[in-house]
Amino acid sequence: MAVRMLALVSDCYGMGGGIARYNQDLVEGLAEGGAQILVLPRNGAADGIALPAGIRQEPPVFGRLRYSLKSLWIGWRQGPFDVVFCGHVYMAPIAWAVARLIGARYWLQTHGTDVWESRPALRRRAIEAADLVTAVSRGTRHILLGWVELPPDRMRVIPDTVQDRFVPGPPPEALREKLALGPGPILLAVGRLSSSERYKGHEEVFGALPALRAKYPTLVYAVAGGGDDRAFLEQRARELAGDDGAVRFLGFVPEEDLLGLYHLADLYVMPSTQEGFGIVYLEAAACGLRVVGGVGGGSADAVPDERVGVLVDPSDRDALVAAIDGQLGRGRADPAAVEPYRRTHFAAAARRLLARLVDRGRRKRDAT
Repeated sequence: MAVRMLALVSDCYGMGGGIARYNQDLVEGLAEGGAQILVLPRNGAADGIALPAGIRQEPPVFGRLRYSLKSLWIGWRQGPFDVVFCGHVYMAPIAWAVARLIGARYWLQTHGTDVWESRPALRRRAIEAADLVTAVSRGTRHILLGWVELPPDRMRVIPDTVQDRFVPGPPPEALREKLALGPGPILLAVGRLSSSERYKGHEEVFGALPALRAKYPTLVYAVAGGGDDRAFLEQRARELAGDDGAVRFLGFVPEEDLLGLYHLADLYVMPSTQEGFGIVYLEAAACGLRVVGGVGGGSADAVPDERVGVLVDPSDRDALVAAIDGQLGRGRADPAAVEPYRRTHFAAAARRLLARLVDRGRRKRDAT
């Protein structure tokens, strides 16, 4: 009999971003193993999207109270469900309540700052009540186990996965001309520009650019992505790097250009200190692009060794300049280093955990 799972998530189909992609990869991997999954998102509509077999997504529900009531109603009326999956720790209390109401196993997913910073008592209890907690990195697992009472065997790491389309390829010169990036070297960063995510290290790179441009006069730092912090970062770029085109803000880059941008760049530079994992590091390395990341968080999983790149303390400007200069001289990354993070491995690991979780639940019920 197929396992039935209710997935309570912040976003999934119809939304962008790392968490939405993670949820999509997870439910698809489980559905490929025969699971039947009903997704209830807070944000994002699946209208017009051909969902894989075994997956159905409800319309988004805005507002905490409405979402909580809808979760309880679906759990009670559309069951039975073997597992309630919670895709974000902020929603853990309602996922815990639904799972206990319907007698299902409770699986909680954690990412990074969601469990590093805010630690209210109810959220802690909801984490400790989970039958299974998964984290995207060893760093997140280590931090979480430092403040919750959770047996280590109930917590596992399932890192982000990199899509199969990210592979090495020739630099598209037409894209270079379209974006007016010049001869380079091109340093690249991809991601949302949010005032709540200044830990990504853009300002530190701006400050390093004058020293780098002394050696590489046509070097540019291409920052792809939009968000509420763009105006602030543009001002900081002028203050720290000057107004001579060293920093290029590209705005939102469509999917059809993103792969080409990775191929065009010479080095991926985002010395973030609080990444839960850092999927963009994987995408860059899978395309053969070396990486300069930041010390802290879960980045050590995404930049495992010198085949991919280095991690540096971004507050040490001399060290950051030396790391960028050194990596520019190393050639391309070895894509084989990220093969363990390919989707087939991710999906297989997720299916093993689901099978183990359900089996334990059935044996527990049989014992009682």
